[in-house]
Amino acid sequence: MPLFTSALFSQTRAAPFRPNLFDTIFLHEFNFSPHLGTDIGGAVPVPFGAGGMQINAYPRLSPSLGFTLSYTYQYRWNIGAELTYKRIAMEADVRVTNQKFKGEGLVQYFTGSAEMNMSFTLIETPLYVKYMFGGNRQHGVMFGGYFAYNLRSSFQSIANKGFNGPLPDVVESVVTAPMMMDFSSTLDRWDSGMLLGYQTRILNRVHFGLKVLVGFKDIFTPNSDFFDYKMYQMRGTIVLNYDLFRFGKERNYPKR
Repeated sequence: MPLFTSALFSQTRAAPFRPNLFDTIFLHEFNFSPHLGTDIGGAVPVPFGAGGMQINAYPRLSPSLGFTLSYTYQYRWNIGAELTYKRIAMEADVRVTNQKFKGEGLVQYFTGSAEMNMSFTLIETPLYVKYMFGGNRQHGVMFGGYFAYNLRSSFQSIANKGFNGPLPDVVESVVTAPMMMDFSSTLDRWDSGMLLGYQTRILNRVHFGLKVLVGFKDIFTPNSDFFDYKMYQMRGTIVLNYDLFRFGKERNYPKR
């Protein structure tokens, strides 16, 4: 009888712990990651075809530098906050038809070709939620928003040829030599908007990411009414992160 009881107990007791049932990596709750990247984009008019506008844009690439602090509060969910110093610049060739312009108590309509030059040197602070998926949470999708403060900004328009008039299709003066108008003093100091992104781990501590940022605020100050349209920031960001510090409680989780 004792032998039978011992054999029965050995068959019904809990299975021993098996490490291969768990992820081989630990969950580090906090990550501090410096990042390096660049942005492609600038400010675009809304509505896009305002004033019969046709734009050929040429973004200029500039490096960005910052860091990310992230917190993993569940196995596949992460909160991230960034602080980034960057410069966004764009040149564009523009063709407009009867574009309304207000200045010095006058209303003018311009038809012709022009150049636009804009640049924004800013501090950007995105905040987002990231969902991680794939083997060992290799991939992640991000959704959130951002706030940006402009340290230096400029916006210039150079009319190359065309004509002005007090009414549409009325010729009052002809532009035969380049004429520059500087709107830098009317640019606002801050911006905010929406962020969407994707990130993948390419090495143990190195991540490659893509982000799209769309501004919800006109780049000009609220009391500026030079144009009959608004302009909003829109850009894409390419970035590399390196997990420099990992700290916090370490846990392993069942494979999912």
